[in-house]
Formats: sequence, structure tokens, C-alpha cells
Amino acid sequence: MKRNIILCLGLLLQISVMAQPKFDLKAADKFFDKGDYYNAIVNYEIYLGIRKPVVAFTPYGQKKNYPIAKADSAAVADNILSTSPLVTDHIANNLAESYRNQNHYLRAEKCYARLLQSTAPSSYPLARYWYGVYLRSNNKYDEAAAQFKTFIAENKTDKSRVEMGNKELATISYIKSQLASEAQKQFSLKKLRGNINQAEGAYAPVFIKDTLVFTSARIVDTVNKYSHTNMHVNHLFANTIAADDSISGKATMLRFPSKLSINEATAAFTQDNSQLFFSRSTTTDDKLSVAIYVSKKESDGKWGEPTKLDDRVNKAGFNAIQPSVSQDGKYLLYASNRDGGVGSYDIWAAPLDNAGMVGEPFNLKSINTKADEEAPFYHVASKSLVFASKGYDGMGGFDIYASTGDITALKAPVNLGYPANSPKDDIYFFSTSSDSLLKKAYISSDRASDCCLEIFALNKTYPIKKYKQSIVGYIKDCSTNSPIVSATIEETKRKKDVISITTDDKGYFAIKSAKGITSLNIAREGYLPKTAAIPIHQQPLTSDVEDTFMLCLTPKPVEIPKNVEQVKDSINISEKPLIVYFDFDKAVVKKEGVTVLNEVVSILKKYPTISISLDINGYTDAKGTEEYNLKLGEARAEACKAYIVSQGIDASRMLLKSYGKATPVAPNVSANNSDNPEGRALNRRVEIKINAATKK
Repeated sequence: MKRNIILCLGLLLQISVMAQPKFDLKAADKFFDKGDYYNAIVNYEIYLGIRKPVVAFTPYGQKKNYPIAKADSAAVADNILSTSPLVTDHIANNLAESYRNQNHYLRAEKCYARLLQSTAPSSYPLARYWYGVYLRSNNKYDEAAAQFKTFIAENKTDKSRVEMGNKELATISYIKSQLASEAQKQFSLKKLRGNINQAEGAYAPVFIKDTLVFTSARIVDTVNKYSHTNMHVNHLFANTIAADDSISGKATMLRFPSKLSINEATAAFTQDNSQLFFSRSTTTDDKLSVAIYVSKKESDGKWGEPTKLDDRVNKAGFNAIQPSVSQDGKYLLYASNRDGGVGSYDIWAAPLDNAGMVGEPFNLKSINTKADEEAPFYHVASKSLVFASKGYDGMGGFDIYASTGDITALKAPVNLGYPANSPKDDIYFFSTSSDSLLKKAYISSDRASDCCLEIFALNKTYPIKKYKQSIVGYIKDCSTNSPIVSATIEETKRKKDVISITTDDKGYFAIKSAKGITSLNIAREGYLPKTAAIPIHQQPLTSDVEDTFMLCLTPKPVEIPKNVEQVKDSINISEKPLIVYFDFDKAVVKKEGVTVLNEVVSILKKYPTISISLDINGYTDAKGTEEYNLKLGEARAEACKAYIVSQGIDASRMLLKSYGKATPVAPNVSANNSDNPEGRALNRRVEIKINAATKK
């Protein structure tokens, strides 16, 4: 039986020799050849004296004796497997393979070690490889690495075996890095306490509020007209679970009307809990097959007779296992070895409608590998598909991986690392968190057992997200609505940290963190200061908050001078004129000239009760004729006047005159009669004289 089917169902087949038990080497070999590894183990162990044979079994008596005899202590078993002369190479190999297929890690290690003591280990070429695997599974990493290096050296001409050995060496390296990682400190991992974990194990947890539904191979009474014996098979069970992950009371089995004693495993419920999907195995002509069934809840709260899903999911000749319903109810996810896949067992998805009807499945090829991918679970809040795989680098056996994205657009899977994973098998993930994937999750693992999967609570402590309050604002002129540049915004934060920023060229400012700020003081020269109160939000914040302010500042009132002398003092009028310079042979006001003219316009607008006029005189350098320069000087004076008029100033307040190249302020030529460009540049000008007088 393949390991993936064993993981899915934990199959422990009924011993066929119950009525007349016959435990001998021939019977053990027969079970082994059929692939019935469980019964092969029982018979080999009885033959070797590890178990005591059962001599009687009464299926209908008041006292029921089970055919599976309990083994003696582990120390006794280890001693027999290591030293007994009855353990031939043949028995050591068959027992090792049986233990391997039933996941008895410690005893598999003992048997492979015994086999390697043989004088002819070449007859069992993979014995050293599997010995290394179980050394690694039993946390003996350095010993395992030594075996894999020897295995590679013994098989250096066999490319596939060399790859197998190198992959295991990489696995050991990855395990050591995970065990040393600081990230593991964010997790807590504990096995569920109470009735949940029995010798037969428990796995595939599913939660419905405070009810845990799981799968177990514990022995239960399933006697009915179809089955006249107690069978050691898998069934679905339910237990109430407390907030501290403790289980109290005895688990109750989920029963169906037919009460067939048949393997049933891995429950999955629709969103409204009205339908239950699960895996069921059947055996025909000694051939095992697994399919997905659905049961609907009836009006009395009991589960109705299950029906097998059609051949879209349960394709003939293949297995469909481990159903899971995505948390949003949109998909039925499952694993199958059907054709059209990437590898052995792949993850498939089938759409579900509101009535729970299953649509056409499709293969999730972006995450599947040539190896086995199983046990899917989709967490809607984090958009994460979690599954188990043997196809990616990991810690050994099945590891748990997560791939983010929508079901139809998944990204490359990431190993969840230790302690979600271990050197043994880790599979069947379920998260009960409504926001973070690993905040309150559960996994199945055999890390604490020599054979069976058990359920563990996995909790990650996420850093507490600190939300912040920020402030953005725009400062404008209350009169003109134009942005105020370089306004200062200040506030003292917690009596020691002073915040001081200024507005940009659009009047905008931003404070990334407003923690501790209750108000802002806004100031700008020429304006009345303003204080803005900051909203205080309920603490602690549950999300980032941004408060936006649209503020305006009022210009300071200007005291209007009453006489000319006060005007002159106020505007600093002197005999020295304001000057605008021009390029050679040009009458276009440059950027620097506009600044000067704006100053003139500001003065003219500021004092409406005072008669202020302008003398605008144009000048040139000495190049050109007298007549040409008089016209050029006049054009320059007119250009200045035109700009001032464009700003709303009456033209009658300006008197223009051109002096041409007369009255230069600097020499046009140097002392040796050569050209003097610097002097000529100073002469290409317009002088503006401001005159003030009291209005009549």
C-alpha cells in the first residue's frame, strides 16, 4: 500500500486468521507478499517472540478478545531485533519494509541496521538509504549523514541513487538550519490533551465552533448485519474542545444509517454544515480503492446515507482522497492519483455551487510536483492554500507548505518551517483564525509517536501591529485662496519633542505620526497665527488614521499712513530708483525684472489714500544711432508700464521718458578704447522713481 493512502486512511486491515489463528513464518511471508504489512508485522513479531499469539477469539461473547496481541516492551523488542539468531536477512528485510510502510520509525531503524550487518548487503541495495532515512527521522542527523555519504559512494555510477542521497543530505542541512532559526521562537506547539490521542492515533482535524471532528483507527463496536466482527479501521469522531485545546469526555463516532464497518476518514463540511464530504475505502478482489462520498444532514440532525460523488471526482481506476471545502465555500479540494495530473497524488479543485453541488475538477498544476501532494486546506483571509508534499525541499517525509493567491492563480509554495514541520511526517493542516493563517492552527504529525499521526495545536505569535495617526494639510490665504508657501507648523510633542515643518510650494504639509499631538500652531510672516485642534481617536487604534486639514490664514491688517512722510518711511522711498535690466537690443522684461515690477505693483496697491506716481525712464548702451536708441529706451519703458497696467494699475499714474544712450551709469568702453560689455549691461535699463503726495 502506498504511503499516501496509509496517511489518508491509516489503514490497519483485519487479520484474516481470527477464527483459527496460525502465526508462523509462512503466514508472515504470505501477508508481506500481498502488501498486508500490518499483519505481516504481527506474524513476524509472534514468530520472533516479540508478541504473544492469541489462542482464542469470541466475537459474540460478553468479553471480546482482539486478535492483535500487544507487543512487549520496546527494550525487549529492540534486543530481539538486534541479536536474535532467528532474525535472518530475509526476515530483517521483510520486517524493515513492513515497518517502513506502517511508519514504525524506531523498529524500522533497528531492522535496517541488522540487515546491514549481513555479509551480503549488496543483496539489499537500498537498505543503507532507508537506514539513513530512519536515523534522520529519529533525530540522529550526523549518523544519518554518514550513511548517506556511504550510500552515494557505493552507488556513484547510479545517477538516480546519487540524487536520492544528495537530497537527503540537503534535507539534514535544512533541518539543522530550521532548528537553529530564531523564527521558531514565534511559535508554540503542543499535543492535544485528553481522550483525543490513543494508541491508534488521531489526525485530520476539522473544527465546527467548539467541536473537533477527526479521524482515528481506535477500535469501536461496529457489529451489524454486514460485519460480524470488531474491526480495527478508521472512522470519523467528534469531541468538544476547550479554548485551551484540552479534550474532555469520550469521543462520539459519526454514524451513517448503513453502519458499514469500513474505512471512513478526513471530514469536510460545507459552510452551513448541512453536507459532509469524506473519504471511504472499499476492497474488491483484494484491491483497495478510495473515493469521496457526501452525506446530507437530515431534519433530525442525523447524517443521511452517504452517496458516492460521480466520476468527475471519483474517476474509475483511480483514488480520490482527503476532501476539504474552502472556507468561502467556493471549492471542493482533494487529492487524487488520476490521470491528467503532474505526479502520483496531486491537489485538485472542483467548484461548489450554493447548493453544494460539485462541478468539473481541475488540476492545480502550479503547485503539484512529480511526488505526492496531499491534504489541501484553503484559508480565505490570508489567501493561502496549505498542503502536504514530498516534492519540495523540506525536513523529511511529508512537510506542510503554503501557496498564496486565488485558487486559480497560486504562487510558488513556501515551506512553513519548524515547528510546523519535523523530520517525520507532518500533514493535515486546519486554521481556525479569521485573520492570520498561523495564529490558531492545527496539524497532524507522528513526530511524538513511533507509528501514528497525532493532532497538535500550532500557534504563531504575530508582532502586534502598531497603527498610527497621521496629519496632512493645506494652508491657503483666506483672501485670495492662493497657497501659502513656507508657512510654519509647530507643536510640542510630549513636552520634549518639538515638531516643526513648513509648507511646500503648494501649501501642503504632512506629519507621519501625530501620537501625543493635541494641536498645531500655524504661522507665516504677514499673517495672523492660527491654532488647529487635532482629533483624539479611541486608543488603541485598530487601523491607520489620517486627518486632513484645509486651513487658511488671514493677512495682518495694514496701518494706512496719513501723510507723505509716513508713506516714505513705510515703503522706504529714497532718491535711489528701482532698476530693471534688459538684454542687448531687447525690450522684453526678464524674470528678474518681473520681481522688481511686482514690488512696485505691491506698493501702488497698498496705499489707496496716498497719491503715488511713477517716473519710468528708459536707457540703452552706446551701440547704435541716437535715434534708434531713443526708440529702444522708450520701448523698454513701455514694456515695464504694460506689465504694471496688466496687474490692475491705472496707466495715468505713470510718466514715461526715454533717454536713449544718454546719461550712462557705467563706461561703454574701457580706458584703452576697447568694448566694455559689463558697463554696457548696466546701461541697458529702466529706472522707476516712486513719487508720493497727499491726495487733494
